[in-house]
Amino acid sequence: MYIECSKQNLINAINIVSKAVTSRSTIDILSCILLIADRKGFRLIANDLKLSIETTEIESELYEKGAVAIDSRIFSEIIRKLPGEYVTIKTDENFSCEIKSGKSVFNIRGQNPEQYPMPEQLNNNIAEIEIGSFTFKNMIKKTIFSISTEDSRPILKGEQLKFDEGYLNIAAIDGCRVSWRRKPVDYTEYNEFVVPGKALNELCRLLPDDDDNKIKLVFSSMHILFELEQCRIVSRLLDGDYLNYENLFNNSFDINLTVNTLDFLSSLERAVIVSEDSRKTDVKLDIKGNFMHITCNSSIGNVEEDVPINMETGEGLVINFNAKFIIDVLSACEEEYVKVMFNTNKSPCVITGVTNDEYKYLILPINPRG
Repeated sequence: MYIECSKQNLINAINIVSKAVTSRSTIDILSCILLIADRKGFRLIANDLKLSIETTEIESELYEKGAVAIDSRIFSEIIRKLPGEYVTIKTDENFSCEIKSGKSVFNIRGQNPEQYPMPEQLNNNIAEIEIGSFTFKNMIKKTIFSISTEDSRPILKGEQLKFDEGYLNIAAIDGCRVSWRRKPVDYTEYNEFVVPGKALNELCRLLPDDDDNKIKLVFSSMHILFELEQCRIVSRLLDGDYLNYENLFNNSFDINLTVNTLDFLSSLERAVIVSEDSRKTDVKLDIKGNFMHITCNSSIGNVEEDVPINMETGEGLVINFNAKFIIDVLSACEEEYVKVMFNTNKSPCVITGVTNDEYKYLILPINPRG
């Protein structure tokens, strides 16, 4: 292989594929990035056997075709610290790699590219769907905080993507809360699958913040392909039955109120200041009349304040929650006001939009003491 390209273009490509490099595998070559120069152009590939990322063609001068696998950390550090604006890379039949820029020349040992696992080729595809990049990114960002991190239920370490009657529904469940959003799409068939949270997190980092750019989703029975302008991401799907969460949102509620989203959020953010652990802050909500009285007590101190509410139905309630769970939800809500619904102090509450029915969040309370 013999190519020449811009140093900055190469750094950008390394940044993209490095998310799929693993340093904890017993398979040594998985810590490498694969460089390929062929009839499709010059590209980089990384694959950890669950997630693979392949760049689209990197603008370059291709003098000789070839391929080599190079240790990701070493390759990245070399390219970033080269002095010139352009880089030449040459390999020989023993996979020795010369990297040159300006007056700097590195010679490093590569590995046989034939031993590198190539990204899965999707066969017998079920469907291909296009959706606006920002729309898809926003749906993921505003639900993914609810995926589980527990190994005991692997299926919950991903998000369910369900296509149904012209809508894409995305849901995440961690055992204490459910996050759900939907958007209309140009696809009317029914299909559902569960995508690992890691793949979706990395995808979010690459998606642009506008819907002029489209992302293509191609899925088969075992894999999903995300096709972006700068790269292709292939991920294994999680196997198993996802929890049936729809009925949880269909219950009737005795207590219905609306509250200013920012007022409620700001109050909870002040409450966690006096908490020993901001991830597990027990707050008490005393809902009565036209106010929600919020209290947080800890060994550091205590805080209490009233947030105005509009009680539509019900007579009130005293209930405890982990403040972080509600903060995550309110931070994801776009409307000025949200609707909050309760039954008892032992049953979940549901938060949704006042006028927007395209998102719903369910949160379990903390069991009351005594």
